[in-house]
Amino acid sequence: MSVVCKETERQEIARKVAHTVLDLNSETFRDKVYGCWLGKNCGGTLGAPLEKAFGEPEPFDVWWYPQLQEGGIPNDDLEMQLIWLKALEEVGSGLRAADLAQYWLDHIGYNWDEYGLSKTNLRLGLLPPVSGHYNNWFKDCMGCPIRSEIWACVAPGVPSIAVRFAYEDAICDHAGGESVFGELFNTAIESAAFVISDREQLLEIGLSYVPTWSKTARAITAARDAYAAGEDWKSARLRVLQTTPHYNAQYSPINMGFQVIGWLYGEDFGDAICKAVNCGYDTDCTGATLGSILGIIAGRSGLPRRWTEPLGEAIATNESWGGLRHASDGSNPIPVTLTELTDRVCVQARRVLEANGALDDVATVRVDPATLYADDKIQAKWVASPTRIDYHYGTLHVDVDYLDTPAVLPGKGKSLVTYLTNPHPDSMLARCELRLPAGWTPSPILRTIEVPPNASVAVEWNLSIPMPPAIENANQLLLSLAAEGRPAQPTIPIVLVGAHRYRHSGLYPANGLSDRELFDRELEPEHVAGHILSPDGRPGNWTDFYTLDNALPLEDVFDAGGALYAQTYLWSPAIQDAWVGVAANCPAKMWVNGELVVQSFRYPLLRPNYGGNRESYATAQLCQGWNEVLLKFVRSEESAPFACHLMISDAGKLHDGLPALGRTRTPWDVR
Repeated sequence: MSVVCKETERQEIARKVAHTVLDLNSETFRDKVYGCWLGKNCGGTLGAPLEKAFGEPEPFDVWWYPQLQEGGIPNDDLEMQLIWLKALEEVGSGLRAADLAQYWLDHIGYNWDEYGLSKTNLRLGLLPPVSGHYNNWFKDCMGCPIRSEIWACVAPGVPSIAVRFAYEDAICDHAGGESVFGELFNTAIESAAFVISDREQLLEIGLSYVPTWSKTARAITAARDAYAAGEDWKSARLRVLQTTPHYNAQYSPINMGFQVIGWLYGEDFGDAICKAVNCGYDTDCTGATLGSILGIIAGRSGLPRRWTEPLGEAIATNESWGGLRHASDGSNPIPVTLTELTDRVCVQARRVLEANGALDDVATVRVDPATLYADDKIQAKWVASPTRIDYHYGTLHVDVDYLDTPAVLPGKGKSLVTYLTNPHPDSMLARCELRLPAGWTPSPILRTIEVPPNASVAVEWNLSIPMPPAIENANQLLLSLAAEGRPAQPTIPIVLVGAHRYRHSGLYPANGLSDRELFDRELEPEHVAGHILSPDGRPGNWTDFYTLDNALPLEDVFDAGGALYAQTYLWSPAIQDAWVGVAANCPAKMWVNGELVVQSFRYPLLRPNYGGNRESYATAQLCQGWNEVLLKFVRSEESAPFACHLMISDAGKLHDGLPALGRTRTPWDVR
């Protein structure tokens, strides 16, 4: 569609809604808010029993709830937003990603995929957006597009406000990923749906919040193109899969396309959520979000009783087994019914819109057509650095940019940039002091910087990273600023993550042996030649290497058929059971303290999360102090390039990450 056509369409929308007034005290508004949550419950309950870890080539054929219970089937799509409501009530309309990070750790027990990885980053000391970007294989997945409704409902008819909250939410666990665009898209549509019902107009509004170059936009456009060409929904599904292919069922661009397919091809509410769910992949998410959109448009009163009555009024959660934590205790428990949820959301809508100057009087908002589309401020977020943290308080505002990664390699250099912004009318002379951890030199590093009025100055810091044992899992630097003649301001923490210490055996060529024969054969690194905590404890020619995250960067070493061994040491502060996994795309074995705990002869698709499976993951008891982990990999000549992540979490049901488990050195580094 040409820019001229789009502009004409926008002018037509503006003509239609120029005089729309949304009364937050009206029954119509309350009905739409209730419809949002009820519709989400319907779609989520329909899709939850069908969700799998990997996408399937063929669609489902399900046209009614596969499983029913009072309150629907609990899932993170809805219940995490109950925590975000709690956060909004307690923090207020200035809620930021750094605030949500605290609620993640206080109240979210789940560690599925990106949830667990980002929470480990938070526990290491990394703030959003770095917490959502670093070491996160799942940042293109569905964890945040499913959390859009709360922001739309507290900023109805004003997508620019709603999306601002959604962005803060998304970067906690998906920064730099396609999923951020998915949450912006959903939030914008749902907010606009309080004042517009036309499907095509809403899709155009949603797409204005998503860059055209993104895979999210491409998947959505593929679905729309198929519909415009007269293809059926199954053909549209294939178009989406061909446009943005991926095997992971939670890959967000595909699911955004499937969600739109349900909306375009659905003949009514039930048919729409069923077609979205029948497309497969992340079925509870697509069904739930589409149910929300249709619920806002129709309101509770317009949703078919056939689909809503079986679910009742109660809200089901997973707090009983730890999916949520401390949600029902304390002075501000989460809502337990849809009525209570609706009432509390309506209160926050008035609070948020009033704080943002969007109310005409006590409870009405006049819709400005220009606010329905993304403005320059929203578009700037598309390219915002996922490694840059802002500390905008005190005399000078400070941004810290890790540039590429917060992880550091021993004996190498690491550059950081701090941006000092002076919002005042006079020039500022600032004394900057960067204090380094014990054993790092030189410390402190001192700079004196003049910052012009209403301007920013970039200050680059080039650090020399020491060798082990001076590197910890989390290494905290402290940046203090003193602006001449101004009040003192808080010290800023800068956390650098220590690289994981490994060594590899080098390639053992196949020499005519099959991968199965190599897998079964005991090669020399499998034998103990000395003390296992010494560098000569296992025979072979070992080469040290480091990993900046969970991935083992050995594809250049393991570039032919054969076998390869890798060894690492874990320092545990106490005896504990760990859930250890070899998330590899080739056959693998793992020994922990000499005990074989994993042997998996498969070439699986990579999906490196904490939960894993019982073939390539296992429980291993860690001793207090040092623990040896030995990995063996085999691959055939024709197999895909090597990829592996070593995943370690608590052995309990929730699989919390273990950031206190030492991974940056070997026993002989500290002798």
